[in-house]
Amino acid sequence: MTIHTPISHSNRTALPRSLLGRRPIRKAEYQFAFEMGELVTLLCTSEPAVIVGRSQTIDCIDEYMIELVEVDCDPLRVLDFQIA
Repeated sequence: MTIHTPISHSNRTALPRSLLGRRPIRKAEYQFAFEMGELVTLLCTSEPAVIVGRSQTIDCIDEYMIELVEVDCDPLRVLDFQIA
């Protein structure tokens, strides 16, 4: 019979990795200014557009992919301050 020494909470390095409890991953609850599928207006041309994609990196401005309504063109990349 194997006798194990008691392992205190501060001595986690003595445990095998499979026995270590997983720490919960904290996800940042970041809110975008505009939702997917939302109808917006370009500030520079006053044309209506629809949000089709969005991205954000830490400490940067939100970037959106928009498609102009009733215009046959590729999606445009705009920043959050360029649409309303």
